[in-house]
Amino acid sequence: MTLWQDVRLAVRLLVKDKWFTAVAALALALGIGVNTTVFTFANAVVLRGLPFADPDSIISITMTDSRGRFRGVSRLDFLDWRDAARSFSRLAVLTAASLNVSEQGRPAEQYDGTYGSATLFELIGQRPQLGRDFTAADDTPGAEPVVIISDSVWKSRYAADRAALGRAIKVNDRVCTIVGVMPPEMKFPFNNDMWLPFGLLPPPFQQAKRSVRNLQVIGRLARGVTLPQARSEIDTIVARLAQDHQDTNKDIRASVVTYNDRVVGPQIKLVVFSLVGAVGFVLLIACANVANLLLARSAQRTREIAVRVSLGASRWRVVRQLLVESLVLSIGSGIVGFGLGVAGIRAIDAILGDPTLGKPYWMKFTVDPIVIAFFASVCIATGVLFGLAPALHVSRTDVNDVLKESAGRSGGGGRRTGRWASSLIVAEVTLTVVLLAGAAFMMRSFLVLYRMDVGTDTSHVLTMRLTLPFAKYPQPAPRIEVFQRIEQRLRAIGSVEASGLTSNPPMFGGFLRQLEVDRRPVDADHRPEVTMVPVSTGYFDALGVRILRGRSLIDIDGTPGHESALVNQQFAAMHFNGEDPIGRRITLIDAQPSPQQSPPTTAAIVGIVPPMRQRNFQDAQPDPVVYLPYRADPQRFMFLVLRTSGDPALAAPLVREEVRAIEPDLPLFGIMTLERLLAQQRWTFRVFGGMFTIFAAIALLLSAVGLYAVTAYSVTQRTAEIGVRMALGAQPGQVMWLILRRSLLQLAVALPLGLAGAVAVGRLLQSVLVRTEGRDSATIASITLVMIAVSLAACVWPARRATGLDPVSALRCE
Repeated sequence: MTLWQDVRLAVRLLVKDKWFTAVAALALALGIGVNTTVFTFANAVVLRGLPFADPDSIISITMTDSRGRFRGVSRLDFLDWRDAARSFSRLAVLTAASLNVSEQGRPAEQYDGTYGSATLFELIGQRPQLGRDFTAADDTPGAEPVVIISDSVWKSRYAADRAALGRAIKVNDRVCTIVGVMPPEMKFPFNNDMWLPFGLLPPPFQQAKRSVRNLQVIGRLARGVTLPQARSEIDTIVARLAQDHQDTNKDIRASVVTYNDRVVGPQIKLVVFSLVGAVGFVLLIACANVANLLLARSAQRTREIAVRVSLGASRWRVVRQLLVESLVLSIGSGIVGFGLGVAGIRAIDAILGDPTLGKPYWMKFTVDPIVIAFFASVCIATGVLFGLAPALHVSRTDVNDVLKESAGRSGGGGRRTGRWASSLIVAEVTLTVVLLAGAAFMMRSFLVLYRMDVGTDTSHVLTMRLTLPFAKYPQPAPRIEVFQRIEQRLRAIGSVEASGLTSNPPMFGGFLRQLEVDRRPVDADHRPEVTMVPVSTGYFDALGVRILRGRSLIDIDGTPGHESALVNQQFAAMHFNGEDPIGRRITLIDAQPSPQQSPPTTAAIVGIVPPMRQRNFQDAQPDPVVYLPYRADPQRFMFLVLRTSGDPALAAPLVREEVRAIEPDLPLFGIMTLERLLAQQRWTFRVFGGMFTIFAAIALLLSAVGLYAVTAYSVTQRTAEIGVRMALGAQPGQVMWLILRRSLLQLAVALPLGLAGAVAVGRLLQSVLVRTEGRDSATIASITLVMIAVSLAACVWPARRATGLDPVSALRCE
């Protein structure tokens, strides 16, 4: 018989046994579908990399301090690397920027941009589709300002008009000439829309000291140079600079990795590979399920196989026919699974398509040749995996055993089938418990984060952002003046009940400052760190937060002679421990060098506010926070926070008009409710936790189906035995125990193995969990109870059916 005949026979048998085919195909389609979805996701995030030629040769270099914290690179260090390094064909420096773009006849808009070396695009192998690239002359201080825009800006702002080249526009209050338009989908390094030469950075950034580390450095490896060789050379240069500049470079180390590894990061990789492992488990459970169904089906085909063997069919011939049936089933299921996988990919793409979530532009969830190869491999491997064991089992059929079993005596084949089925059920339950644990830990973290009290009333609160260009607002005084004018305008809007400004709303961090408290000894090397947040007088009213003790900030606070501050309860508890902090003076020191390093700020504590959470989601308690009047430390980047009497979205156009009346070239961006703003901080747990939960639910369903099928098969095989027992007086409870005993034994073996795996999964995910222990007893107990309940429910139904058998009918079946 040819292979084509084997395929035709397999199709006829699968069509004939339609219920078996439907159940097996559904299980496999689910397993293959979720694997296709997650592999496509992992391929885009981790495997594919940058959409450039030889992306693995594009390297990111940054610095770490003595505590392992990541720092940027200083301009002077970069210049030394560029002169000394020979492992790179090119090195480029860049820094992100928020760019305000305005021109006559068009509204001001904000874009994410980059100041970069003139060699940046040449390094990554990209050229403008229109116009020209930057030149070395463009990258020198004092050069004529030029800018390159993205294809999306060219089309949305200039309607794809070629006359946009050479157009003069204001970028951060500097007139720049558009000299190029990048190709579609080119938004390197992250999701940028504009690029300017590094030489156009304001002088404080150009002239920053060696201790100021706020830049990114990328390079392309020279031909024939490996990453370890480049890392070794950079380490040597860094060690030499540490000797030459001990005051700024001591205990500084270099981190040299591929650019994609830098963007993705170890925690994202951990979650992605955990998802890959999770769907791998789902596929294994599906395979075990189908293998069990095939084992049950093989019992009905023993006479067919025995006849074929007696007619001279070899063992290999029998195995080949059965494997062809398995492969036909897996390929057919794979086609359905591929459709499910594509639907899953589209769902993930829709969820992550929100530009505010920050997905890098090059992460496209598309079905490329790598995904097709993976899909084909999974289909073939799946067919072999679930079909091989039943095929080998059936191929051992002994003609004499078949005749004996048909005469009513139990043979070894039935016992072998039972052992195989029991082993597969134990594996299914074990893997399901592990998956349930991963889903439970992730969802528990999401619920903790979702229910986390940020300390504010988030309803009817609108937020928006603005950035003052450095060229126009280099000093604190003009910043304070424009913020004061904005405050006054916001108070005049009728639908706005309260309004305020802040550099960092709740859950969005703040500025780290070292703390000194008056009348206490100072250890300059071990000052405690606190979070500092500049705010306006109306900020807490806008958030619906009441002062617990003392008073709120007033308009005069932050001016000379009226240095005041508010602290939260956590700050008072940590640093005053029962003492009254009201009236005490504190000093906040900016110990992180920067082009605009803030001078030490001394202020008197005038009030205590509830503990709003700014950072440190892992901690049970919010971090200690000091709220300064923005006049004391005015930043260029601020949030407007407004509490409205009606729909917050209706206030946005009114606010935009008021700000435009003050500063026409100042765009507002990031306009959204506070609830949505906070939800963005939780999206990773919502998405990944939801995916884990879906996969665990599929695994639980498949395990329940597998338990039910094996138990039902056991009842069918033991119908005559049950009839004899009932005829001899066995009670229904005894019959039910007879059937359930094997299932409970399988559960007793599988649960300890699964719980050990659950603890291992908890340890693996610990670094990404929020206030959730990887060995949380309540979570582990919950998944154990769920698994026991579902398993018993799956087994009780066929067991109850056994108790309702008529002894006469059961004996007649014999």
